[in-house]
Amino acid sequence: MSFWNLFRPADGPNESRSQLQLKVASLLPNENEETHILVTCLAGLFSRVAYADMNIEQTEVTHIKKALSDWTELKEEQIEAVVKLSIGMVKELTSVEDHKYTDPLNDMLTNEQRYKVLEGLFALAASDGNAEQLESEEIRIISKGLLLEHKHFISARATVLNSLGALKKD
Repeated sequence: MSFWNLFRPADGPNESRSQLQLKVASLLPNENEETHILVTCLAGLFSRVAYADMNIEQTEVTHIKKALSDWTELKEEQIEAVVKLSIGMVKELTSVEDHKYTDPLNDMLTNEQRYKVLEGLFALAASDGNAEQLESEEIRIISKGLLLEHKHFISARATVLNSLGALKKD
């Protein structure tokens, strides 16, 4: 045992699970743990990016629902409930527990799939017509957490080049 582990509290059965994951599990009791984790991580990350500018547009909510539909086999009403939950918890999701949403995806997804998540996050940021710098910076942090290289971040950002707020003329 490491010396520094002496100062960490012992993990209980739910210590490594985020509050969102616990609530998703209760919303989706018939789904397996892998689905709970995937849904939690994606909903958490997408909601965080949507809220990076402190405002969630309806187009962003619609995009989050579509992303969850693309990544999972959940029914529409399940997706609605998860998105409502994650958006309701978005203030709690911002800038806390990054690793709880990226580490599981690193374990579950290939490098290419994590890159697809990154592209989806940029598509979300651009869904309201303007991928703002705050959203881009949030995605940069997530990109690092997903263990992607800077070239992946640049490539994914290039997919929404026409919507980048920093490049738009007012």
